[in-house]
Amino acid sequence: MIESHMTRRSAVGRLTWAALAAMTASVRAPAASAPVPDVRTASTAALFRSLFPHDRLSQVFYTRIAAAYVAELGRTPGALEQLDQGLGKLDASHIAPFLALPAVIQKSLVEQNIHLSFLAAALMRAPELLYRDPEVWAMIGYQGSSIEYGGYKNRGFDDIDWLPQAGAIT
Repeated sequence: MIESHMTRRSAVGRLTWAALAAMTASVRAPAASAPVPDVRTASTAALFRSLFPHDRLSQVFYTRIAAAYVAELGRTPGALEQLDQGLGKLDASHIAPFLALPAVIQKSLVEQNIHLSFLAAALMRAPELLYRDPEVWAMIGYQGSSIEYGGYKNRGFDDIDWLPQAGAIT
């Protein structure tokens, strides 16, 4: 019988190498339908998923809104540097890059670093990017704006029977 002594350090080392190997393999063989995002966008997508987790939203969705966010920041002087510094702090906080960590550890790191200004900026903008998307509307049952269709009254929401009629004296 072969006896194996695995220490915590060797287990963590093996997990780190496995995560890095998986990341490298996914970069070498990208899916045909989705372009491979740069590290900044991929890390921002992982950050958005940890801030606003939805099981029914794909990683491609989070990558798309992260790319929009990074593009917006690119138009503001110094904003990308602030994002890079913040993501660097998240990367330096553990044994592997932030985007390679399990979701539980990512969430914990975000909670520990919630005071960072780049996270405050992400918390201000990400919900709008996320919840203005029709894909999310379909997921949560929101039918979208009603103004262009004559308002809610003409879309079947005219069932307010608990209010008195206009002009009625009670």
